[in-house]
This record gives sequence, C-alpha cells and structure tokens, in this order.
Amino acid sequence: MQKGITRKSCLAQRASLGEKERDNKSYLIQEKVMALPEYKQAQTVMLFLNFRDEVETTGLAEAALAMKKRLILPRCAPQGILLPIEVCNLREDVEPGLWGIREPKLKLGEIEPSEIDLILVPGAGFDLQGKRLGYGGGYYDRFFMRIRPAVPRIAIGFECQIIDQIPVDDHDVKMTMLITEKNVYHFESRKQ
Repeated sequence: MQKGITRKSCLAQRASLGEKERDNKSYLIQEKVMALPEYKQAQTVMLFLNFRDEVETTGLAEAALAMKKRLILPRCAPQGILLPIEVCNLREDVEPGLWGIREPKLKLGEIEPSEIDLILVPGAGFDLQGKRLGYGGGYYDRFFMRIRPAVPRIAIGFECQIIDQIPVDDHDVKMTMLITEKNVYHFESRKQ
C-alpha cells in the first residue's frame, strides 16, 4: 500500500516535467553516465530504452554501440523475468514489447547475465540511501540476483524523483549509484 502511494507521487513529479526540460535533464544525465570510470571500463553494458517520461536513454544506447561496447537490453518475460539480450542495431533489433516498451527481439537470444559489466536501471523513485522504487513487477530485483555481485547497479532518474525514504521489502536490492541531472550519488556496494 505504502509503495503504491509513494510510486504514484514520484511518477507525478516526473510527469510534471515539460518535454524540453526532460530532454535537457536527460542530456545532463547521459553525460554523467558516459563520464563514469565504471562506464568507460565496461565492455558489456545493460541499459533500458526509455518509456513515456523516463530519462531519455536512446542516445546512451547509440553511444554504447558507437564505442564498440556490447549493448544488452532487457526483455520482459512471463513470471516477472528479465531476459538480457544483445542488440547490435537499434532499428533492426528492437520492437514494441509488453506495454509498448521498446524491447530487443526475442529471436536474438539471451546472453549469460554473468557477462554484464554494468547495468543502468530505471525507477519510479529513489532515496539517498541507495533504495529504489521500481514499477511494481520486481523484474530488476530478481534479475540482480543473476549478475555478479561487484557489477555496478546504477539507477538513473531526475532529481525530482528523490524522496526522504523509499519503503522497501526484504527482496529489494540497493543501488550502488544514482545519477540525476544534478549529481552522481554513490552508495555502499552491498546487495542489501
């Protein structure tokens, strides 16, 4: 119940940003991501393609491909499972998936989650203790159990999505970083 109320509030804050403001802030976030030593060193990067009023990530995906990084995108599967799929061409390898979210085509096949060096994660809300409020499906929290513990889990969102405290459950996994248009917040690297 508390998560639902908090999620609705955080999403309303994000939705209140105008398109130009969202684009400008997204650009600043993308610049911060690409400047990270962890990002520069990563050979295999998993990120998401933005949906609705999320931080714009298409530029990050294009940049990863241009930098000859392996680009992994998530595909939602039954039972709340995220499938990590390598994409080589954003026009040819992506299609509208569940809920209209741009996802990699299933025919491309999964990669082993242990191959991922860095993961960028969306969210509805965040706090400055490393807690993230997702969209309620638990997809990412389950997926984090399949990657190497040392892999940076980097949430990206707008400063307006930060609240004092995110309500969490036992299965919720902390982020190692949160990047907004204003800051790069670092948290402890522990899973919980």
